Amino acid sequence: MSEQSDIARLLYTVFEGAPSQGIVRADVVRLWSLEMQWFSPQEAEQIVDALGEKGWFSQEGGRLSLAPGVELVIPGLGWRPITRRMLDPPACDASPKEASIAQSSTSFSQPQVGQRQPKAAAEAKDASSFTRPIVTPRAAETGAAHTPRQAHPVDRAEGSIPVLIDLIARESGLQNKEVVRRAQRKRRALGPVTLWMALALVAREQGLDMHRVSSAIEDAAQ
Repeated sequence: MSEQSDIARLLYTVFEGAPSQGIVRADVVRLWSLEMQWFSPQEAEQIVDALGEKGWFSQEGGRLSLAPGVELVIPGLGWRPITRRMLDPPACDASPKEASIAQSSTSFSQPQVGQRQPKAAAEAKDASSFTRPIVTPRAAETGAAHTPRQAHPVDRAEGSIPVLIDLIARESGLQNKEVVRRAQRKRRALGPVTLWMALALVAREQGLDMHRVSSAIEDAAQ
């Protein structure tokens, strides 16, 4: 199961939010080898072929489409795939689960909603149900009705995002859109990572002075 999970994490980096027409094979190889630096370009090519042969995705016209039934897993922070596992993957055992789909389709023909209709009608007739002060208890718990509920702290470093994009684009020669695209790919690969942190990783990847990058983040957070 660990090998299956690792493959699901690896595929998450390319297929999460992928368009319906599939992912370009060359983009997958470039992401895994050059951007994420997990494999060499030759290894990435071999892994794509190996996963395709074992049924994890289909290849047609230079595009890859995820096999039906494969459940993607979000990789944890710092996770890295093991090359030898990816070069010799197990066969994909996911299936579309046609039986459960058929069962769910028949459930729509059963009058299950009809049992809830009398209750909904009774609530509609009860005019008082629409006038109950639902919000009042929350205000009373705080001790003052005018006191707003405390929200989560605002991430002040988010203000550095436009500065970081301009800095990386200016120093690396990349276009702003390309900088954002690479940062978003890192977010998909790493999971719960803020955009400004992903931009910092792109800056380090491009060889920028990280002291300037950290200064830009600190100035925005003040």
